[in-house]
Parts: sequence; C-alpha cells; structure tokens
Amino acid sequence: MKKPTITEILRVLTDSKFKVFSSPYDVNLGAIRTKDNAANTFNDWLFCFCFDQDEGIIFEVVPGTTDAGLYYRLNPMQIDGTAIIQHGVQHRGAYQLQDPKKDPTKRGHRGQKAFKQIGLMKYWRDADRDKYLDFDGAETTANYATNGHFMGTLGREVNNWSAGCWGATVENLNKIFKVAELQIKHGYGDKFTFTLLHENNF
Repeated sequence: MKKPTITEILRVLTDSKFKVFSSPYDVNLGAIRTKDNAANTFNDWLFCFCFDQDEGIIFEVVPGTTDAGLYYRLNPMQIDGTAIIQHGVQHRGAYQLQDPKKDPTKRGHRGQKAFKQIGLMKYWRDADRDKYLDFDGAETTANYATNGHFMGTLGREVNNWSAGCWGATVENLNKIFKVAELQIKHGYGDKFTFTLLHENNF
C-alpha cells in the first residue's frame, strides 16, 4: 500500500463513522493495516494528527507495524494463540503516553517511552501457528499490554519486536510522539483513542 494522504485518512475515518477529534490539538491516533497478512516487515502505516487553532492540520504518517512478528506467530506466548488487535475498530481511551524519564512512576514499555495500553481493546486470537495472520479466530476484549513502542532502528523485519504490539523504528515513532505531545501541552491530557483501519477501506 502506498503512503496514504491525510485527506484519505480523514475520508475513511468519516465514512466509517469514527469519532474525529476536531478541537485544536486534540489528537487522533491510529494505524492502517495492509492486506498482506504474511509479511514480517514494517508494511503498515501509523498516523497521528490534530487540527490547530487556525483549522490547519498537523500530522505525521510513518511506516510501522500493527502485527505480531513472524517469531510470535509461530511461537505464541499464550496457548490460545497470538493476539491480533482488531481493525475496523476505534479503541476508545485505550492508551496513555508514558515517559519514564519524566515520570518514574510510569513504566511505559519496558522502561521506555511508549503508548501504554490502559484500556480494554478488541482482539482476534490466531492459534494455528503458521505465518499468516488470521482475522477469524476467537474474539476477546481484554488488556493484553499491546503497547505502541520503539522497535529498533533499522525497520527491516519485525520478528520478535512484537508479540502483538504496534510500533515503528525509533526515528519514526518519535515523529508520532511529537504530534501526540501537542495534546498534552495544550491541556487535553495524556490518554489517547487508537483507531485501526484496513487497507481495503482506502
């Protein structure tokens, strides 16, 4: 999937009847899962945007992943299978941006700055231990700590960087953090809704 424009993302969010936060600096966070369900690469797109006081848009769209790497598809951490965040769902209030360097009481992801899952989210469980992501497995609603976190610096293969989390290279995720922090700076708090879209809607 080629890199989507912010106009295309807004259109899909609106057509899907998802909430678009439109107050100045109230941030919209999400991702687009591509239809290649066997890749072990950073072939998805992460997005973060908000409107400013002049109704302009501040945004970033960067490559990332929303899927467990191949290692954890073949070797699930749980007997009931690998956790896959459901796309086509707006996971309201699911994350808190935590930076342990600024607040040692918050751990982020393994002590690193991250979008830490704090709310319930919808998942599929992929239990057949092959390379393909299955979107028809058992459905659950839970907090499986599928955080949004740094996944190295190279951005080549996901492998064991993710057992169900989403994320990107340090360089790219820092771009997402920069937009998200505008929400905190302008008094809207550190909690974020995460909307996971799918390439088929573009």
